Amino acid sequence: MTVSFGAFSCLLVLFHLAGFFNFPLCVHPKSGLVIGEHRWSTSLWWALQLCLTVTSGILAKRNYNSLFNGLLLTDAMNNYFKYFIELMTAFVTLADSWFGAETHRSIWVRYRDLATRNGTFLGLVGRADVARVLLRYVATFLTIVTVCVMVEYKMYYGVGVGTQWHNFWIHNIYPYTVSHFRHTFHLLHIALMAANIRELNAKLERLQQSALGTLVRMEEYRAIYSGLWQMNESINNLFGFSQALNIASSFAQIAFDLYWVYTMWMSQEENIDVQMCCLIPTPVILGFLLHAAKTHLLAMEALKGTLLDMPCLQDGRMIELRRHFLSQLLLHPLRLTARKIFDFDYTLIRKLVTVSLTYIIIFVEMSH
Repeated sequence: MTVSFGAFSCLLVLFHLAGFFNFPLCVHPKSGLVIGEHRWSTSLWWALQLCLTVTSGILAKRNYNSLFNGLLLTDAMNNYFKYFIELMTAFVTLADSWFGAETHRSIWVRYRDLATRNGTFLGLVGRADVARVLLRYVATFLTIVTVCVMVEYKMYYGVGVGTQWHNFWIHNIYPYTVSHFRHTFHLLHIALMAANIRELNAKLERLQQSALGTLVRMEEYRAIYSGLWQMNESINNLFGFSQALNIASSFAQIAFDLYWVYTMWMSQEENIDVQMCCLIPTPVILGFLLHAAKTHLLAMEALKGTLLDMPCLQDGRMIELRRHFLSQLLLHPLRLTARKIFDFDYTLIRKLVTVSLTYIIIFVEMSH
């Protein structure tokens, strides 16, 4: 358990260094969440990331010739779009982190307040369950990092130093890393919210077997659901624009790399295996993200099912209260969206395939 919290604390420091939040935050194994106030001193790392992002753009502009000149029009456009979209993702991520700082802090404050009222550790979840959630998350994070490092290692030794491809890879690695980190940070919030939904469902299941104080506790659980809904909406708003662009960037990343695999295969160039390795990290990260979103959705469906199966024993007040609760779930479901631009679910895979194929067909036709 201590290992889980220790590893997670290290990840929080890493996310802080990435500029994703600018207030003190840690999870203590005994006291739970410790949340500080937003101060200018804690925004230092955000400012540093902004400087790095601006520097990345300036260097790409300054070294434009070494990155894009000499390529065919379609090849140059492919690389240009790839870099530009990822750089814009980095800027929007920092903007969301800055302007959503209070929204972000309010999510953790609500978790802490909910834990205080219910005698739990984080939201509705006890210490042991939180440790298990964090352990799975840390394992997922390390898996993603391992995959990315292996691919970058392959790129470093597979592309000649000083070549145009090597220069492009060096310039692209920073926004590329920010994009992947943002996905993993979103994954953390989804995992914690899903755990709290499951715990609320467990409370309702226990309520089915109890005849004492049912009405009072049902009303209490309705209030808890309202709080979870507000937190869920805050998560959607916090990650809305950055993740919308990040998903678009991920789609583009796969399409661009597929295009290069096609062109290298057609021209029978060497190192096509290196280019194919570039296709691996993004689908892996999206797979973990969409799986977490599916778990979140299943937890919500289980909550609805439990409420529908709740015995009312011809109690008019209980029937009315359950009806209000069900109406609340239908009118205000816990959905994961990018500011309602799209939902995070497996339908994104179909969109990914459609967009990628469309892009490749257009560029292949343009290159002929």
